[in-house]
Amino acid sequence: AYKAGQFCTFKVRVDGTELYRSYSMSSAPETDTELMTTVKRVPDGVVSNWLHDNVAEGDEVELTQPAGTFCLRETDAPLLGFSGGSGITPILSLAKSALAATDRQVRLLCADRDAASAIFDSVLADLVDRYPGRLSVVRHFDDESGLLDPAAVTTFVGPDGAADMYVCGPELFMEMVEMALPGPGQVFSERFGAAAEPIMTAADEASTAQAPANDASTGDPEGTVTILLGSKNITVPRRANETILESARRGGLAPPFSCEAGNCATCIAKLISGSATMRVNDALDEDEVEEGYILTCQAVPDTTVEVDYE
Repeated sequence: AYKAGQFCTFKVRVDGTELYRSYSMSSAPETDTELMTTVKRVPDGVVSNWLHDNVAEGDEVELTQPAGTFCLRETDAPLLGFSGGSGITPILSLAKSALAATDRQVRLLCADRDAASAIFDSVLADLVDRYPGRLSVVRHFDDESGLLDPAAVTTFVGPDGAADMYVCGPELFMEMVEMALPGPGQVFSERFGAAAEPIMTAADEASTAQAPANDASTGDPEGTVTILLGSKNITVPRRANETILESARRGGLAPPFSCEAGNCATCIAKLISGSATMRVNDALDEDEVEEGYILTCQAVPDTTVEVDYE
């Protein structure tokens, strides 16, 4: 089972190298009998090109269970979706679900380089015909109108400032849309790229300067990180600000990972003992965190920890 807006991570082997990539679902459980993802061929994309060139109907691929928190909440508020390029994929999934399972109004603003690069034209047109008065789609093509700007976003929102806003696309596109949204509606964002470096405030700097080092010789904290991966079990000393994924690599393991930005959950593991803090979590829901699951690319141990890649 999965929720609209979630994604799966594919595991493939290309030229002898094991690679992981996450792709959003374009299907919705309320409307589609089969789970569908959409993979856009990227000029320099190793995995996307491999999938397009090598995978055919009937082939089997290995993928994780659906994950992600870019999902609908229970509300009657309108749903406004803002997509850039292939960012339409999870937003299409959300739109299908909202239209089929609720009475919510759905409005989509889809930005693409040009008409030729736009995807899901016929699918969206069919949905507009099926849900007259509930779904509207605005297409923006950069080659005709220039890049989408804040004024266009504000105009599109119009009187629906209290709607739930879903944003997905290239990073600069998303930042522009998020800054332009007038509020007070809730904003949900799905990022595929690397996470920004955390910004250290003056208070953080002061706290860091005053904190005594646990290990006077190295400045590293006391304690260890124990990691179970398949039949392997390693223990390494903790290092300041080092994630569990980095500790695993330092110990000679090759754990699964993909985005290293807290978005895809490829690196998920279970915290058996101790505590850790995730810098970013855009993939695990509250129940999964409560059960002890962590994103090892974002989790920095607070204490001695033991982690199991189940």
